[in-house]
Amino acid sequence: MKRITMIGDVGWSQFYHLGDEAMTELAIDELRARADIAITLIAGEPQHASEMYGVDAVRRIGFRRDRRPNTSRMKKILDYVAGDRNALKADDPAIDVVDAVRNSAAVLIAGGGNLNSMFAHHIYERATLAKIARALGKPYALTNQTLGPLIYDEDRDIVHDLLAEAEFVGTRESYTTQLVDDLGRGSATVRRQVDDAFSLTARDEDRSAVSDLTERPFILASFAEKASTPMFSDDEYHARLAELTRRLAEVTGLRVLLVPHGGALPPAPETRDQLNDPKIAQASGHAEVVPTRMLTARELIALTEQAQLVVGTRYHAAIFAGAAGIPSVSLAPNLYSSIRMRGAAENVGMEDYVLPLDSVDDIVSTAVGAVGNRDELTGRLSAQSQKRRAEHQQWWDFVVAKTLGDSPGAAETEAPGFFHAEAIDSPYVDAIGVVRERLNAVQNYGLVMALKDRKAARANEEVQAVKSQLQRLRAERDEARRRDERRESEPAVRAVRRVESTGRRTTEFARRAYRRLRAARR
Repeated sequence: MKRITMIGDVGWSQFYHLGDEAMTELAIDELRARADIAITLIAGEPQHASEMYGVDAVRRIGFRRDRRPNTSRMKKILDYVAGDRNALKADDPAIDVVDAVRNSAAVLIAGGGNLNSMFAHHIYERATLAKIARALGKPYALTNQTLGPLIYDEDRDIVHDLLAEAEFVGTRESYTTQLVDDLGRGSATVRRQVDDAFSLTARDEDRSAVSDLTERPFILASFAEKASTPMFSDDEYHARLAELTRRLAEVTGLRVLLVPHGGALPPAPETRDQLNDPKIAQASGHAEVVPTRMLTARELIALTEQAQLVVGTRYHAAIFAGAAGIPSVSLAPNLYSSIRMRGAAENVGMEDYVLPLDSVDDIVSTAVGAVGNRDELTGRLSAQSQKRRAEHQQWWDFVVAKTLGDSPGAAETEAPGFFHAEAIDSPYVDAIGVVRERLNAVQNYGLVMALKDRKAARANEEVQAVKSQLQRLRAERDEARRRDERRESEPAVRAVRRVESTGRRTTEFARRAYRRLRAARR
């Protein structure tokens, strides 16, 4: 039995990020479906992840958002791999990761949007894992990636090396495919694919688990807890969501279920979306705007299958909707969400159903129109979904053949192509071209502000470095003074100082006597 080491942004007992868990869960399923394989998962809390997914698990290497200590830590880890056993302490979690890679046939870096300079610790985690694999002669690959949209100059080389030395890179939107080319793909095979969570399916027990939520027709809504944009405050963001959900409930007569994507499964205490959704519901002032409990990824898929419409700022809400053939309206309040939302929608032809959050009227109009035209939209989306799922299965055939090399001719296996979906027009918003330009403006504004913030952060780092240097020099000066004071207080030094003082007085007395003598002779 061969073993593969895989990293996913998963595995915390106190936090369940539904989309990240779905991507990793699908990757595990696809690997097991194609090979007799053992999996070692690099996760937040190994014991929790192991129990959740039935795999072996080790802790993450562990990096910070600061680049300087990350660079030093990466070097120490690679020194350890090269044979310097003193480079790491005996309890360093990186040692277990190195051992896992050494005992594996290949390394797989699962999705999704971690290769972003806003999350430098994730870049270093994955880049170091890749360098460990290369040092140990193990192939590695990346599936289901969004790259950027922010890659700062100081991160470009490390991201380039990560991509260029991979066996292959799966990208989940055209923006990422282009950015990989800009950074330099090297010898890596780069192919467009749908998000890995697209092919995760619900089971009968998942449908049963959400049956209490599907007794009446409903709209499924999922919102990130923050706007994450300088364009408007979180309070303004929440107010718009409250207005939107109220109007949807009023105009359609449907329940609006607020489903958290970032939260915690029982018995862990509620967090993030789980705390925010009740506030939105209360602010909406409508009894049919209802927050739900935290669901697993498969349970949410089961719920999505029964929805009249899916709406929200959460990326994987659109992924699950597209896969289930359910109309969706995706809202993009910031740069990061706009890139991902538009990519996900483009994959199933729904790009005109991605809207900025600055016009609730456009969102309500589109949502109401989509509900009224649900049957036609579902038919067209289901056909698109079947094509994407078929391509996705071919992609995973390629992934396993290329990384494990079990099948004859695996080395020559070609990555499947990706065919863009047929666009589904939106007649519900006037001047859809203007809407696209507004989305472009959201992206451009976000990019400019992010670069401005980074420039300010770099300047602040330089100021802090100068302050640290001044503090060090002051500390050295103060220590020198204390040493001098301690030395002056020693008995031998005091005796020497008395002799020196006596000598100075004697010399001065002699000089005065000489001057008096010369004066008397005149």
